[in-house]
Amino acid sequence: MVIAGNLLVTGCAGFIGFHLAEQLLRAGQPVIGIDNLNDYYDPALKRARLDLLKQHRGFTFVELDLADRAGMKALFERYRF
Repeated sequence: MVIAGNLLVTGCAGFIGFHLAEQLLRAGQPVIGIDNLNDYYDPALKRARLDLLKQHRGFTFVELDLADRAGMKALFERYRF
């Protein structure tokens, strides 16, 4: 199934978010991925996952915390999901 428009994946550098974003990108979907890159576990692993996602043409990464209300508002003003 192809969905028109950008898809938002939160926690895109984490285990589940990374694999979801990767599958969507492989299916040709444009993905806007956000993550706050906290140190809950190794940030180097998160950055390595982002490097893999950035190889896809349709991927855009925004370093952002979901709790940042102003940042989330700006994100939704900039992109259509």
